[in-house]
Amino acid sequence: MTAAADPQRLAAVHATELLDAESTVSFDRLTALARRLTGAPIVLLTIVDDARSYWLSRHGLPEGAPVQGSLEDSFCQHVLGGDALLLPDVRLDDRTRLNPAIDDMHVRAWAGHPIRTPDGHVLGSFCLIDTEVHDWTAADAELLADLAAIASREVELRATTLEAEQAGALARAEADRAAVLARIGELLTAGLDPDGVWQAITALAVPDLGDLAYVCTVERDGGLLPVAARHTDPAQLAFLQEWVGSVGRRVGEAVGPGHVASTGRAELVDASDPGLTTAQREAVDRLGIASSLVVPLRSRGRVAAVLTLARTQGSPPYSDTDRDLVTALAERAALVVENARVHARERTVSETMQRALLPALLPQPDDLRLASRYRPAGLAQLVGGDWYDAFVDATGATSLVIGDVAGHDVDAASTMGQLRTMLRMAGHDGTRSPAGVLSTVDAACETLGQTVFATALVARITEGRHVVRWSSAGHPPPLLLHPDGTVDVLTDPVGLPLGVLPDRERPEHETTLPPGTTLLLYTDGLIEQDGAAEGERDLDRGLTALVAVLARAAVLGLDVEGLCDRVVEELLPAAGAADDVALIAIRARAED
Repeated sequence: MTAAADPQRLAAVHATELLDAESTVSFDRLTALARRLTGAPIVLLTIVDDARSYWLSRHGLPEGAPVQGSLEDSFCQHVLGGDALLLPDVRLDDRTRLNPAIDDMHVRAWAGHPIRTPDGHVLGSFCLIDTEVHDWTAADAELLADLAAIASREVELRATTLEAEQAGALARAEADRAAVLARIGELLTAGLDPDGVWQAITALAVPDLGDLAYVCTVERDGGLLPVAARHTDPAQLAFLQEWVGSVGRRVGEAVGPGHVASTGRAELVDASDPGLTTAQREAVDRLGIASSLVVPLRSRGRVAAVLTLARTQGSPPYSDTDRDLVTALAERAALVVENARVHARERTVSETMQRALLPALLPQPDDLRLASRYRPAGLAQLVGGDWYDAFVDATGATSLVIGDVAGHDVDAASTMGQLRTMLRMAGHDGTRSPAGVLSTVDAACETLGQTVFATALVARITEGRHVVRWSSAGHPPPLLLHPDGTVDVLTDPVGLPLGVLPDRERPEHETTLPPGTTLLLYTDGLIEQDGAAEGERDLDRGLTALVAVLARAAVLGLDVEGLCDRVVEELLPAAGAADDVALIAIRARAED
């Protein structure tokens, strides 16, 4: 049996749901980076099953080109065993010399490294294609291995997300047993604020499931705290709220919410039940309750809250079928409650980390003005890997730093904080050039065993003549905006990202910042735009749009703060961008 036909491998491939999927920002950034760093005209991230090779991310292919090929004609089939393959000339290797892509796509050189699923099976390959004979170097091989490892990590993050989505889908499928549960799933997932969830539960229950409803959370001492109440009769709602709030801990109840909180089992309670307390009988008489249904809401194995539904005289009493239905509601609601609490905790952590990892204030030298902006991704409430920084070193020069760590998780945020601190320490005394600062950090990461993959750019502006020296570690080009609206895109050669071949020398460049001129540094989330027709992200088009915004802003005479506001307003959607965005601008004060 070949590696391509291995049932376990195929199951792992299909579990990722990447075959025929749309590419993501993370995958496209990796293939674009590989193309920029290696010079290979075509870079593919492929997903391979037992019949075909699907090109999930494909930089360098013309618009309208095929997006897949057969396994028989695929170069990727040769890495499914788990080993990388680098062919300087595919026409000279017996495995590939008859491949039709040699004529159809003019393939001459091919280099591929396996990409793996979370459980270690080969998913496909990260491959470089050249239309000329290409003697792949050891540096090329090492870079390819690093990029494939990062792609494998993105696959693992996607798998984690899919598992969470599938768990939510399972809960929704259970809720869909009845039409009301479909409505419950829709409304309960509309918000993630815990207080809003309690209100949504009672809103769903009344009037569809009962004439009145209230929710009490179970406190640490076992007491019940009312958090939401609803009644079909507004005149009766005031009494319901007053009564629920005055009952107290309700520890001595033989039936009802206090009993369900301790047993964790749903109960059907008749109005004539002999176990009712005096306070409960008062509520039954005053509200005209005929029957009630009390169900627990569990979170992490314990009863976190209790939902009580009641029907008044003239309504049919609750049945076992109603109990099953409301229990399904409670189970679904409990998942949403837990998600709400986790989301709230993560959002708090996210906001705290943002304040800690980004500078609270920017330096403002007498002859320079600085401004910055940071926007998290619209759907990702956690801190990403984008950051900016600025500081005045011991010589009086002002340094700007912009960077982007691969990934969108707490690990990326942690690495971001470490890199920011290391870059500051390397540059604070002013004795190192920007290239030297980057190289120092690279060497420190290697010495300390810190695994890093990040793009970054360091610019240092001296006092007086405002000479700008800068060095880029694989980062998008800086922009120089002149007062007349002219924009220079500084496309000088860039070095490799931090963490990739740290011993390689880094290029450094020099320009000046005349009075009234603005230097803008940014992360690639600002220029990643979705194509309307082809659905692909076009960095060149995004860069063109950014240049146009800067030119218009110069005509309006905006100060540096207004300039940053205009860039964010015009280029980022109101709901948030697909990726984190950081930008920092510095302007030399205009002469009086």
